[in-house]
Amino acid sequence: MAMETEESASIDAAKADAVLATMRAAGDADDSSRITYLEQLEGGWSRHSYAARVTHPDRATAANETGEEAYIVRVRPQGSLLDTDLGEEFRVFELLVPEPLPTPAPRGFEPSEETPFTGPFFVMDRLSGHAVNVWRRRDRVELEQDWAGARGIANDLAAHLAGIHAIGGERAATAATPRTFQRTIDRWEGVYQQMRLVRDPVVEEAYAWLREREPDPVAPCLVHGDYRIGNCLIDGGRISGILDWELCSVGDPRFDLGYMALEYHAGKFTTPGSRLLNSSAERDWFHTRYSELSGRPTDPEVVRTFTALGALMLFAIMTTGINVYASGATTDIRMAWGRFVLPGLRQDLAALMGW
Repeated sequence: MAMETEESASIDAAKADAVLATMRAAGDADDSSRITYLEQLEGGWSRHSYAARVTHPDRATAANETGEEAYIVRVRPQGSLLDTDLGEEFRVFELLVPEPLPTPAPRGFEPSEETPFTGPFFVMDRLSGHAVNVWRRRDRVELEQDWAGARGIANDLAAHLAGIHAIGGERAATAATPRTFQRTIDRWEGVYQQMRLVRDPVVEEAYAWLREREPDPVAPCLVHGDYRIGNCLIDGGRISGILDWELCSVGDPRFDLGYMALEYHAGKFTTPGSRLLNSSAERDWFHTRYSELSGRPTDPEVVRTFTALGALMLFAIMTTGINVYASGATTDIRMAWGRFVLPGLRQDLAALMGW
């Protein structure tokens, strides 16, 4: 989940020292650098994020006398919701540095499990902007007003997805893990089977239905894996950041198109959300615009297949949170909230299968 607010706390010296040591090892800080601010941000399911400010006297200017710069520390804590590779996420951020995409530059990685953050972490630049929450009415209104007006956010959402998919499979594989259609199904069905508290006949039928609908292959490329407006930052009516790459892979670009088409990502929860894709654009317009920018055609039936796969992935993730909470492994009540998401996903799967 993208970060929004900060909680007041004093600076933890051990954590501050660890951040500076990691940045120095990467050549992004020196002995004169000092941490002036370090606080954990609210949110985060399988990652914790901290906001940091560091002074760099050697970078001082008339406008910035201390050379202070803002960073985010991204942590994979012990007992995180998903067992994903933080090092792979860091390497993807490194891969993206030369790309014309609004992603933060990485500033050092500490792979050890034994850190003051209780897990490995990396440091990256903090980008300007705010995260939107499509389950909050006022945020949906902000996005819908952009669609009715300048369409800066809508255009960026399509253009940046095309830019991500322009990174070919061979280059992307230097940072991210290749995953075929069937391997992706295996992954999330395995999580579901391991974490479910009861069997779900709709979900199990959907996995069987999906295995029979493997699309004709296309050239693999970088896939974000969780591409949606909620994982972007907005600043001045434009997308200023693309965050949360922990589910990225090398695979079929149509997964991102299908996943972002879920009604859940347009604000559906216990009540319907926006009629717009991601609360941001008309679906047909978005697919046409993406195709124009990427040179990749979009087939509604193939998108439907990947929307079902995205729904099953989300179902497995939510089921994991419910299991973790029910077992007493966490007291984070947000994990239990996933039970309110499951009926809507089950409803969507039934519709996607034509029931």
